[in-house]
Amino acid sequence: MSALARRLASAPDWAWLALAFLLRAGFALALGGRLIQIDEGAFRDLALSLVRTGAIGPPGTVIAPLPTWFNAAFLLVGPAPVLPRLGQAALSTATAWLLGRAARELTGSPSAGRLTLALSAVYPFFIYYSGTLMSETLYLACLTGGLLQLYRSLLGGPEGRLRAAALAGLWLGLSALARAEGAYIWAVIWALSTALCAARRWPWKAWVAAVACWALPILGWSARNQAEAGRFALDTHGGITLLCGTMFFELNEIDTRHAFDALHRAPFWREAERLPPAEQDRFLQAKAFEFMRENPRRVLRQWAAKAVNFWRFYPRTDKPYEETATSRPSAGLGRKALVAISLLFEPALILFGLAGLAALARRRVELLGLPLFVLGTMGVHLLSVSQMRYRLPVMPLLILGACALAGPRLDRTLEG
Repeated sequence: MSALARRLASAPDWAWLALAFLLRAGFALALGGRLIQIDEGAFRDLALSLVRTGAIGPPGTVIAPLPTWFNAAFLLVGPAPVLPRLGQAALSTATAWLLGRAARELTGSPSAGRLTLALSAVYPFFIYYSGTLMSETLYLACLTGGLLQLYRSLLGGPEGRLRAAALAGLWLGLSALARAEGAYIWAVIWALSTALCAARRWPWKAWVAAVACWALPILGWSARNQAEAGRFALDTHGGITLLCGTMFFELNEIDTRHAFDALHRAPFWREAERLPPAEQDRFLQAKAFEFMRENPRRVLRQWAAKAVNFWRFYPRTDKPYEETATSRPSAGLGRKALVAISLLFEPALILFGLAGLAALARRRVELLGLPLFVLGTMGVHLLSVSQMRYRLPVMPLLILGACALAGPRLDRTLEG
């Protein structure tokens, strides 16, 4: 083991946390008032609407609310985007600390925890998305907090097991209020986890506590949406996303606006645009599933292409990225620099991360939820739309898995 690895593993946690915050805050300050992702404008408009009118968007808006609430809290102080970005910098730093704790507790290896914290501190896409005012940073924070508490309940002793299960459910329920996909993924994982209860590896009481606390925020917000907009759901943009990712997949691969243009020319669009948002979402979703049933071979080819997109080692270099006043996705870096940075991290984290998660699940069946979450996230994006960005929620687990492989070896080296 190199002297550099030893020094990295022996650096105190506070040093990595300070570095994590400095990198994220520096990026936020460097961006200034400029938006770098086109979706940031939509999230910002919803937050401004909440601050100015007390409502999230126009009547009928149904959206997972956590990013809007978070951004609005900072916009109460002033309109500059740097304030919520600095808030996200602090939250992303806390997430790195939580992930390091999770790795240490799940593996029993102090070095695995320290390496996980170190990688999370400097991982470039955690830094990048901490500076985008969208849903990624909040989703990662809730997910990481939930996983830490869940595995404290699964692997810990009887004392505190119910409390940890309830906290896990609450964290993971809140993650669905950041990104609605979390609700579907965890619904499947909760159902499968009943096997642990049946095998007496996890008390039924803990399972009930986790699921009840997970369902509470999801059902509560869905009930609010039913009363306000007539749709018992967390958001109503899934239909159009699903349709663009299936019927107009090839155009969507070129650019989303091409898929939208084709949708607006489709013969059924006139009927769809007359519907209220909730009904329109159902209508477009039905059209997408109808297309899947009628074109199974084409859809399978699309899923194969989406799987490649999901597991890409670096951003596509053939896709044009138009830079405007509200969109600068490269954040000033050239294509070659983005590719180089990606190749420095992604291949190793993906390959060693998947191997590490598989090893953890073989060692303790209670940890099977980690690779299941990876598969669930990929599955959601095989159905809808897929790109490298949508892999971000599984990167904390891949970092943890990779460090779980390296940590014990480093522990032995340091002890020797």
